[in-house]
Amino acid sequence: MICPQCGFDNIAGIDDCEACSQPLVAFDPSGGELEQSINRHTVGSLVVKNPVTLAPDQTVREAIDAMTTNHIGAVLVAENDELVGIFTERDVLNKTSSNPDRLDQPIASHMTAAPATINGEDSIAYALHAMDVGGYRHLPVMDPEDHP
Repeated sequence: MICPQCGFDNIAGIDDCEACSQPLVAFDPSGGELEQSINRHTVGSLVVKNPVTLAPDQTVREAIDAMTTNHIGAVLVAENDELVGIFTERDVLNKTSSNPDRLDQPIASHMTAAPATINGEDSIAYALHAMDVGGYRHLPVMDPEDHP
């Protein structure tokens, strides 16, 4: 498939251009009102919470406390204002709950490193699709300078 943005010849069936990362999936504008709305509106139009970030050397216990205090299901792990990972309630259940000694280990040992991200200009439909395909419940939103 030829990218309409940059002209790169991509493999058929690919969702994003390998050269410029522009979406190659065209949405059917004839859908219902909800479908049209999620295709038309960007993630930036949602009321996105400011991210709660922790350093990689902070403990699993501190991450759980931050999630509980802020009533959220994930914290972002950042180093020098750069996203390096995400730690979610699934990580608590699947990676740490079987061994209480892990509560005092750094979250870097149990986080998902280099998570998939989106930006505020991506459509809500794109974000939902990425979450569905990737099996994510949380997807960090990055600003134009690529900071959480």
